[in-house]
Amino acid sequence: MLSKLIYLCADALAILCWGRLLLQWAKLPFLHPLAQFCIKGSNWLVRPLRKILPPLGRWDSACIMAVVIIYYLATLLNIFGELARQNIDIRIIVANLLISLLLAMKALCYTLFLGLFVRMFLSFSKPYSILLLTLQRIYIPLTRPFNFLRIGNFDFSATILLIVLYLCLEWCFPYLLNQISFWLVTS
Repeated sequence: MLSKLIYLCADALAILCWGRLLLQWAKLPFLHPLAQFCIKGSNWLVRPLRKILPPLGRWDSACIMAVVIIYYLATLLNIFGELARQNIDIRIIVANLLISLLLAMKALCYTLFLGLFVRMFLSFSKPYSILLLTLQRIYIPLTRPFNFLRIGNFDFSATILLIVLYLCLEWCFPYLLNQISFWLVTS
């Protein structure tokens, strides 16, 4: 139960950091309520990291590192809870890092998944909102390979992106996490 609560909090913080990164990259105005929410919710972790890590072009490397740190600490807490009587060796440290990176990518998929649903909702309710334009800047490069699915006024390219994200979340990431766990147990 405690393990699930730790990962739930880590997921929420990671989605906030990924949201902040994507919204900054797409240039959502700083005063927008969603931008303010993401910034205020993650400033305590991102600001100190910005002093150490420079941005990578338009990408805020401090946000990316914050997500990895969040999951590394969450995984470390869970591993120490489960392996309290065993010695920590290099395999556990490497497995922890690999799991953290996979969970960070999983949180990015969830963030993109959520953003696609917000984009769909806004396209019907507020087609001229600044948030919808920002989301379009994020998703146009991701849906460009599927532009052949535009039929008249209907655009089904985001549907393929949703399917790819779903397959990553439901098949790819669990498989890779199981492989890491198997490697950790058998070595």
